[in-house]
Amino acid sequence: MKKKLSPEVLEMVKDLQTQCIGGEKEGKDLCKLCMAECKMLNKHTDCPKDLFHDVDQSGEVEEQIPYSCTMCRACTLVCPKDLELKEVFIKMREDLVGKNGGISPMNGHRGIRMHQKLSFSKLFNTTKKHSAEGKRVFMPGCSLPSYNPELVKAVTQYLSSHLEDLSTVLKCCGKPTGLMGQNELFQERYRSLQDEFDRLDAEEVIVACQNCYKIVKTCSPQQKVTSLWTLIDEIGIPEKAKGVGRDSSLIFAIHDSCPTREEDEIHGSVRNIVEKLGYKTEELTYSKNKTRCCGMGGMVGAADFPLAKSIMTSRAGECESSHMLVYCASCRDAMTIGGKKTLHLLDLIFEGPYDKNSEISSKITNPIKNWGNRYRSKRVIEKIGRT
Repeated sequence: MKKKLSPEVLEMVKDLQTQCIGGEKEGKDLCKLCMAECKMLNKHTDCPKDLFHDVDQSGEVEEQIPYSCTMCRACTLVCPKDLELKEVFIKMREDLVGKNGGISPMNGHRGIRMHQKLSFSKLFNTTKKHSAEGKRVFMPGCSLPSYNPELVKAVTQYLSSHLEDLSTVLKCCGKPTGLMGQNELFQERYRSLQDEFDRLDAEEVIVACQNCYKIVKTCSPQQKVTSLWTLIDEIGIPEKAKGVGRDSSLIFAIHDSCPTREEDEIHGSVRNIVEKLGYKTEELTYSKNKTRCCGMGGMVGAADFPLAKSIMTSRAGECESSHMLVYCASCRDAMTIGGKKTLHLLDLIFEGPYDKNSEISSKITNPIKNWGNRYRSKRVIEKIGRT
């Protein structure tokens, strides 16, 4: 369904369309570098210049188009003009929300709205000091607690044994709300997270989720934000995990989360950790600062699951190995859907060793089990006493 856009958003569209040098001239393509990077663009147009020209002329956009962007910025990386298509699409989303009573117009987002409501409810949130001070806050995020409460327990205990001033805040950063285009509600929800940081007098936030890393770094400039992976690389992996994968026959292809694309330190720490574990790895052609989206970005699955699945399958197909290693639980789901046996880095640290005979699930957990895991993660955190 097509919807009218505001003059402000149409001005952004016109500006981008004017700057884009794509299209054809005398039968030759001028610039379509972005088309080689984006399945979403290929589904909806032959060239972004044409797409935005049509929107500019009609003043309307098909609702599914802005909600089909993964927000990964792969198009911008190759664009000679550094055009930010992501920013235009997120403004379109916000515009459509404003015309739809403050909520996303996509039917597939009903489940995400409920997810966000539950994610900020007392039933699934908790704050626990593991020391008298607790000024270093560990934030497991949403996807990791939904994936494996035992890993949440293991990493929280490990951090509390090494850090004298640790506390844990189990709460969502609100990114899905923002991605739906419900920006005012996102700001309100993030404030509730910031209130927890302030109540603890937090000086540092340690994040396990790569999306949380970006969001907290942007929205909480008064706190130092540290990736869990750089911290574990600094304090070292558990003694019993050192060299545990040295005799494994498995080769893990490392998928870097696209929110970390500019974070060289995180890329290096992840690889240092895997090296200390002893597992063999495969580097994808598109890794580190060239990494591609796993297919979960922008919540595309809720708007166009076939498109999301094609991105997942394509990304998983870039490696020769049958096994992939991720450091984001959402990426684990994506690469599993894409057809690979996929483990989270914390699996290797706390639940190894893994070899060709190890049972690795080829399925993602259903939503009911995810919420059960999330609640168990809350209970686990609350039982970890002060050190």
